[in-house]
Amino acid sequence: MSFPFTITEQTLPGAYIREFPHALSTSQESTLRLAVKIYTPKDNTSPQPGDVTLIAAHANGFPKELYEAMWADLHAEAAKANPPFRIRQIIAVDAAWQNASAPLNEHLLGNDPGWLDYPRDMLHILNTL
Repeated sequence: MSFPFTITEQTLPGAYIREFPHALSTSQESTLRLAVKIYTPKDNTSPQPGDVTLIAAHANGFPKELYEAMWADLHAEAAKANPPFRIRQIIAVDAAWQNASAPLNEHLLGNDPGWLDYPRDMLHILNTL
């Protein structure tokens, strides 16, 4: 069975202010970039009201791609559910200092990342999209 999603990759800016002063190596004025993947079901090209959008955050050290098998299973189970539901899209974001986002920010990252920056970054991504 082929993967049921079309994947779009984007690089978007994170939240402006970080939790700790040494989260950035330069200054608090710097903006980190985040690696984002948007999974759109191939069988839902015209989303309708009521379709579900999932926001995915990864665990420490686990890249967002690790969950792709789960997204495929979820897509299959969504059609079998009672009542069935349709997935509009799944938005997965890497933390600014991990996985695909880390190389984007290598020259800006300090030595004191804050985990509360991750949800702020995700909220900023949702407002940006």
